[in-house]
Amino acid sequence: MAKYNHLPIFQETYKLTLEIHQTVDQFPRAHKYVLGQRLKDITSDLMDLIVEANSKQEKAEILEQARLKLEKFRIHLRLSFDLKILGLKKYEYFSRIIEEISKQLSGWLDWAREKNSSFTIK
Repeated sequence: MAKYNHLPIFQETYKLTLEIHQTVDQFPRAHKYVLGQRLKDITSDLMDLIVEANSKQEKAEILEQARLKLEKFRIHLRLSFDLKILGLKKYEYFSRIIEEISKQLSGWLDWAREKNSSFTIK
């Protein structure tokens, strides 16, 4: 199995997952078990997809799934902010992490697509 701990994208996603778990614990009861759980599930799924992509030869499809998960997280995070569950500072903090993960994910996806296209040309 390929190592994933050294990947900056994994480290950022792990940090995001950890912070989300800690933040959701502070959500009001009315939102903790639906919206909060959804946020935790999405970040855990995202982490799983990164580990899976790192261990596969064909990474592009899994990375596309990860990009979709990240977008779903972004939407649910925005909902948390709009419902006034998350404050502005926390929302901005999470948004910066999401942006960093998104940049790394896009770069990895471009690399995977380029690698796949070079194999099919030969």
